[in-house]
Order: sequence, then structure tokens, then C-alpha cells
Amino acid sequence: MELTLPKQVNPELLPMIRQGLLSPEKLAILTELYAIVERFAGSLYTDEETQKKILERTGSLPDLITWSDYFQTEVASRYFLESEDSLRRIVDTIRFDLISAHLIFSGKPDHYKDKIRAEVLVSKGIDSLLPNQDQESQHLEILLNYFENMEIGNKPLSLQDKAWYESFQIDEIAI
Repeated sequence: MELTLPKQVNPELLPMIRQGLLSPEKLAILTELYAIVERFAGSLYTDEETQKKILERTGSLPDLITWSDYFQTEVASRYFLESEDSLRRIVDTIRFDLISAHLIFSGKPDHYKDKIRAEVLVSKGIDSLLPNQDQESQHLEILLNYFENMEIGNKPLSLQDKAWYESFQIDEIAI
């Protein structure tokens, strides 16, 4: 019997679904992750020129075209053994980070972003006496990479995400 996947489920997940590694609940959470990332990503994971080259070379398009494809398959591959509650916390943390990236870096000048990069280089280059600051600057670098690579600033932050962000309980939800 042929299994038809909804549009928001990447075909890379099909073997995991067939093996019973992704329950319907986990698949619903991963589908929600797909929709969340779609709201933020202003660019493709695999740009159209690269897609064209892959198509010419292999005769088919890659399965990972959008950032939603990437995040969904990455989370499913890494965390399929986690409980539904744990998977939900992972997805919530990703959502929190995407919103944070939008809020922190939208409209900021290049010298602000360069300052973040410089702080990360320093924190990686020395033995830090303050490990929390080291982690903080490295986390800011991750958020900056999300912002730039995904072109997060190209889409406005939705009211739904703003309200969710303001009600987010870091100590209770985040991993």
C-alpha cells in the first residue's frame, strides 16, 4: 500500500515513519515545526541555482529545499527516540530562538552584527573565566547565523509569534 505524505512532511521522513520511529503525535509536532520555520525563513535552504545543478547532475531535485525541510528532518533524525513532551520542548526552543533572532537583529546595522562575531571569536580563542558569557556569545552567534542564513528579517514577525514569545516560560519549557 502506497503511503501518501502531507505536503508539510518531508519525504526523508518516510523510512522513519515506515519503521514506526515517528508516532502520529511526533509527526504532528514535526509538521508544526515545518509551519513555524516557514513563517520565518525568507530564503531557501537550497537555492534555485543549486537545485538546477543537482537536477541536471542527478535527474531529481533534492528533498531538502526549504529551511522547513532542513529543520524538520534534522530534528526528526536527531530526536526520534525522545518522548512527545521532549520533542515539543525542542520545537518550542527552536521557535523561541527564531523569534529571538528576529527581535535581536532586525534593523540592526552591520557593525552591531560584527561586534557579535568579534565577541564570539574572542570567547572561542581564550580560556574564559566566565563560562556563561562564553555560552551567551556563542548562542548569539547561532541566532545571528539563523537571522542571516535564513534571511529572517525579510518577513515580519506575526502577532501569533509575538504573543507566544511573551508568554514563553523559559525555566519551564526550554531545554
